[in-house]
Amino acid sequence: MPDSTGEAGREAEAPRMVTIPQMPALLEAAGLKKIGAARLRQLAAEDADFPEPIFSNGRTRVFDWNAVERYLRKRVLAQGERTDLQKQREEPPSDGETTDQGPNASPGSR
Repeated sequence: MPDSTGEAGREAEAPRMVTIPQMPALLEAAGLKKIGAARLRQLAAEDADFPEPIFSNGRTRVFDWNAVERYLRKRVLAQGERTDLQKQREEPPSDGETTDQGPNASPGSR
């Protein structure tokens, strides 16, 4: 007699293959915040933690939905945070001056 729990476990682990245009509707169905296809493409290109595609041929990329859903559930949102300034905050000025001179500061006013 086959072990039904083992079979069910294997079926649950089978990847559900989806493309980026299919993901926004799946996000909504999973109860997650809807993210547009353009933003998902940006995350796939720029975020090293975004799951790698299972298959890629030309511009077509197929992802494992289970991995993408896990990634999006764990992702921490920082709306409005300026990530372009993170490097400036991490690296203190070498000459002891502050980097926050304001938008109207001129080079001669130091």
